[in-house]
Amino acid sequence: MTARAQKAKNQRKWLAIGGGGVAVLIAALVAFFTVTGTEPEPVQVTVTGDPIPILAGNAPVGQDIAFGWEAPTLAGSDWKGNPVTIDPGDGRPKVIVFLAHWCPHCQAEVPQVQAWLNETGGNPNVDIYGVATSINRSRPNWPPGDWLEREGWTPPTVVDRNNKAATAFGLSAFPYWVAVNSEGKVVYRIAAGIGVEGLLSLEQLALQSMEELEVFISQNQS
Repeated sequence: MTARAQKAKNQRKWLAIGGGGVAVLIAALVAFFTVTGTEPEPVQVTVTGDPIPILAGNAPVGQDIAFGWEAPTLAGSDWKGNPVTIDPGDGRPKVIVFLAHWCPHCQAEVPQVQAWLNETGGNPNVDIYGVATSINRSRPNWPPGDWLEREGWTPPTVVDRNNKAATAFGLSAFPYWVAVNSEGKVVYRIAAGIGVEGLLSLEQLALQSMEELEVFISQNQS
């Protein structure tokens, strides 16, 4: 075999090895990202409206500084890239829960709420939304989308990758619940695991007008 033929043979061998190496590398990368979990890059959350003060502590109805405040609007996307907007001005009462994937109380709360939704279909007069926030890939149960998928979570959920939504609603701890009535006003906030019974109470508050709530508060203060 001539020197030129030997060189060509070596080049073909190198290309075959190199091509196989690239294929193996690509396969390894695909496997890595599939196993460790990835999600489409969520849309940056847009907040419209004034932020609500941080919740100083759980208190009776009417004693939270944010009682009666206009709730801000959140626009972003879920973990699949689908657009999600939480608009307090749409005339619908709503309950919003802010969740952290690493929070054990959130991990306990989600399946309870979802089981109730699966069983009953929820309250047709109150919308439930989620906000996945305080996202940290170095903490347990990341990414949040995989966790919520495993739980069969159905409420529309905004992925709050930079905590803008959490800041806008004055989040203080997890899970963090906010009830907003049909007037777009904050009627109650609580940072705690509340279970289904607590959720039902929040829904009842969200169904009340500010006038009705003021009457309730005055009667319970006398």
